[in-house]
Parts: sequence; structure tokens; C-alpha cells
Amino acid sequence: MKFGKRTASVILTILCLTGLSYVQTSCQSKSKTETAETTASADSVKTTAEAGDFPLQTLDGKTTNLSNLKGKVVFMNVWATWCPPCRAELPDIEKLYKKMQGKPVEFVMLTVDEDIQAARDFMKKEGFTFPVYAPTGNLPKQFETQAIPVTFLIDSEGKIVYRNEGMANYNSDEFVEQVTALLPK
Repeated sequence: MKFGKRTASVILTILCLTGLSYVQTSCQSKSKTETAETTASADSVKTTAEAGDFPLQTLDGKTTNLSNLKGKVVFMNVWATWCPPCRAELPDIEKLYKKMQGKPVEFVMLTVDEDIQAARDFMKKEGFTFPVYAPTGNLPKQFETQAIPVTFLIDSEGKIVYRNEGMANYNSDEFVEQVTALLPK
């Protein structure tokens, strides 16, 4: 099917606007969306559920457990390479990761990509340095979600104290203060 320049231009404009709209939402699946948060703030859900434990695998195949990070603050973000809002917030997470280096804060960037090689390739292409893990089974109930990205803060005692579903700027002064307040004294 051939299109004239004007028709092609209209189609391209519609696709761009649709894509921009999609980037502003969270991913429920590859085809469903839900409106997302735009900033990481105190308005996000606060909780005190026990984080518990579950096994994780690094992108290079090493295994560990969430419980191995007890004693440190854990920033956990559940994301996927196919999710535009997930990809959109990763540069700010990288900045937060660099700000927190040398502090007792661990980053668990939990990819839910079915193909772990997609995450490896994405990390290499984008130059992100934060650690990426994959779950080796189902996530425990306290981490279940219908949408991604979803972010959790776990305090040094292993309690989930913050949960945010949807895209956010985690490099904001307010969020950095929130993380810093959780650091063990």
C-alpha cells in the first residue's frame, strides 16, 4: 500500500503522539497501561511489611538472596526493557545509584524480561552501571504488582517502607532525603 507524503506525515504524527502518551503511563503488560506517578514523593504508598526473602540471579548467572542485603537500605525497582516508562526513569535511577555509592544502600534492579539476554544487551547499550538481577521464581506476595515499573525501599531491618507503582524521578532532592533518612546511624 502506498501513501502520499501528507498521509505518511499524518500517520507519523499520530504514532509519535500515541508513543508519547504511552511513555507517560506504566506498563501492565506489553499491551495494557495504567496512569503513572510522575514524581517520587511522600504521597507514594508507605508500608511496613516484611520484605522476606527470595532468590535472585545476576546478569552473569550468580545467585544470591534478598536476605543477604539485610543491614542495608535496599532500593528495588521492578522493570523490563520493553516498558517505555521503565526505560524513561532509568537515567535518574543511574544518577541516584552514583550518588549513593559508598553509602549502605544496595540497588536491586529486578528485570522481568522473559529473555535475560535482552536486559544484558540493554544495559550494555545504555551504559548503565547499577546491578541488575532477575527473579529465579515467582515474586513473594508483598512484591506482586499488576504494573511496572514499581519501586520499593526496604529499610536496614528488612521492612518495606515505601512502594510506588509507575514512573518517577528517583533522583529528586526529596527522594534522596527519604533514602538518606533510612540509612543506619
